[in-house]
Amino acid sequence: MTYVDVNSLVAGFVVFCRIGACLALAPGFSSSRLLMRFRLLIAIGLTAALAPTVLGQIGSGTIDFRSIPLASLIVCECLIGTAIGMAARLVFACLEMMLTAASMAIGASSSFAPRIDDSENLPEFASIVAFSAATLLFVADLHWEIVRAVLDSYVAMPMGTLAGPKFFLSKIGDTLSLGLSAAFRLASPFIVFGVVSNFAFALINKITPQVALYFVSVPFVLIGGLALLHLLWAHISVEFLAFFRGWLERI
Repeated sequence: MTYVDVNSLVAGFVVFCRIGACLALAPGFSSSRLLMRFRLLIAIGLTAALAPTVLGQIGSGTIDFRSIPLASLIVCECLIGTAIGMAARLVFACLEMMLTAASMAIGASSSFAPRIDDSENLPEFASIVAFSAATLLFVADLHWEIVRAVLDSYVAMPMGTLAGPKFFLSKIGDTLSLGLSAAFRLASPFIVFGVVSNFAFALINKITPQVALYFVSVPFVLIGGLALLHLLWAHISVEFLAFFRGWLERI
């Protein structure tokens, strides 16, 4: 008869709580394009691969998980994983917000209001760039950096310990500041092009009101924005990957 070590099973489940909570919000892993069962399988597979390393670092053999309040431990691990995944997701949220503004600037958006939650669709222009950015994370192997961040979190916040609100708020503030700054740099060429083009057409229309420039300005600004994306895509990709890699190393 095979006996199951209950202590090891509980330890593995606790590790799964932090990893699973992170992947539930991390960009790419949390995409609705992936089936829920597939995402769960990824979380279980990563837990099975990383649990021996994590438990070896914390010395789980000397810990009796049956004597620890399991509910508070699970909540603590889920909160830490959620914080890591949410920080990475905030970077993409900043990018999506600025891309939505860029879409409106070049006339590639049919809506003049940004989306409020994930159930609403991004403008086509913003959706293409955001999806490409998520794909680049996997192409450049930066998804492993997110996994590394989870592993390193056991050094900063060992199992069962939770940092204070000041620590998490400072990390979220830094992420928002860096994310908005980087996203604005990437989207600024399209915003500037849209503003300058529309201002020029408005000035021309003011001088010669007899000419119906609306039917010329809309396709001109849209085609110009797409041409600008074609010219700057390589630069945008390199800049985004460099920023995301630097942010992961900093966090």
